[in-house]
Amino acid sequence: MWERYAKIIERIEVGEGILSLVPQWVKEKGFTRPLVVADENTYKAAGAEVSALLEQVGIRHDRFIYRGEHILTADETAIGALCAAYQPENDLILGAGSGTINDLCKFVGYRVNRPCAIVGTAPSMDGYSAKGAAMTVGGMKITPQTQCPSAIFCDINILKNAPMPMLAAGLGDMLGKLNALADWKLSHLLTGEPMPEDIAGIMSAAVQKCRDSAADAARRDAMAIRHITEGLILSGIAMSLYGDSRPASGAEHHLAHYWEMRAAAEGREPVSHGLKVGVATIYALRLWKSLPDLPLRPKPEDRAGILEHVKRAYGAAADALIPVLNPNLPFEFILNHWDEILKIARETANPEDVTGLLKLFDAPTDAQSVEVNDGLLRESIVLARERKKTYTILQLFGDLGLLEICNVYKEEL
Repeated sequence: MWERYAKIIERIEVGEGILSLVPQWVKEKGFTRPLVVADENTYKAAGAEVSALLEQVGIRHDRFIYRGEHILTADETAIGALCAAYQPENDLILGAGSGTINDLCKFVGYRVNRPCAIVGTAPSMDGYSAKGAAMTVGGMKITPQTQCPSAIFCDINILKNAPMPMLAAGLGDMLGKLNALADWKLSHLLTGEPMPEDIAGIMSAAVQKCRDSAADAARRDAMAIRHITEGLILSGIAMSLYGDSRPASGAEHHLAHYWEMRAAAEGREPVSHGLKVGVATIYALRLWKSLPDLPLRPKPEDRAGILEHVKRAYGAAADALIPVLNPNLPFEFILNHWDEILKIARETANPEDVTGLLKLFDAPTDAQSVEVNDGLLRESIVLARERKKTYTILQLFGDLGLLEICNVYKEEL
């Protein structure tokens, strides 16, 4: 299955009892002093065993374990700590963890010109195989392109025992692709953004794999967890092939990242990214499904007012955002494509379907459950689209002058 992607990621192993393959691969590749990176939880889950296996075959290695009670964030502090632990003799950055550990290893490995590999500990996100590394720098959520890992090892015996919120986060991240694909089609239609059929096909297949396996995965069925893990890896591969997160990220990620930025600015511990994406997907899909009932009339958006809102909401980071704020498309242009837009809306998943799947995992399904109050939700609906110059359902509503009056925060629009 994975051989076709070997030019992107040399080795991908997903199965039961595969940790013993890690030292074999390290030895085959001729690495002589890996740096094993984990946090306290992921070291217990897999890092300690990986270290022991390396020792058994005589591979000298160093260990760096992030410690502390706070949730680890891929920010300047975490980057600096890993850079300080790295030594020039470390010829491989070998992570044991999931989202944050994976992103930090990719980012630092890229900066010090060393390959990285990852031993997964939870099917909680789709970044294992992506070039992008989700970071928080200067209070802004960014996803710089770094490097794909040289190898990915996902032992299902470990992943299926991950905490249930992490399983739910992986599902939430993948369900977000239901909206991301619709947003991508919209942008392809209205802005001419490229949408290669092969990459879109990989993403669609990955999403379907996860939807079909959700019920069994909620019971920690090993095969279902494997299918979801494979879907997550395929999603990351699609992003790597495209060279951007676009195939996997739309309005739902813009909203989730905005909520994360606000939480960081207020000193609050972040709720898991995938859980927020799952909730944001529900709100984005509600916008899509409201399109047939919209009052279509020219209502120019107050861009000067939006600009002031951006300055207040994004603070110092606004200076970098303002030059690339999304331009408005003319009302007449949108109207000329309205039937095609409605076709995308009809083909897009129902928010109730996403809600039902998330509930199988006892995952949050409303903003309040991920610490987003009505005020922040309304604010994010208007401003989150400006975080990245990407056309989504949020920008469409902005172009129609309807964002500030839409009642997406209610169950019925």
